[in-house]
Amino acid sequence: MKDQHIREYAERDWAKVADSDREHWARRFRAEGPGATVAASHALFDYARVARKGFPGSRYAAADLSSQVRLKQLLDQAAHAFAVR
Repeated sequence: MKDQHIREYAERDWAKVADSDREHWARRFRAEGPGATVAASHALFDYARVARKGFPGSRYAAADLSSQVRLKQLLDQAAHAFAVR
């Protein structure tokens, strides 16, 4: 890798990259539904397991469980808010 390549990467128009990413996933979601993002996340997880032996470790699993519990709490709160209306 050359210094010039690193500079070009660092100086990219990151807002344009983010816009392109959002457009891509919006297009995929419209065409394929939520399964597209679920399939992509499964593919990334599988790749991580191949690329990093021992992934996910116990620290990752604990953090993941914690975030899943928090998401469940938020969904329960939202469901309750809509139910009492």
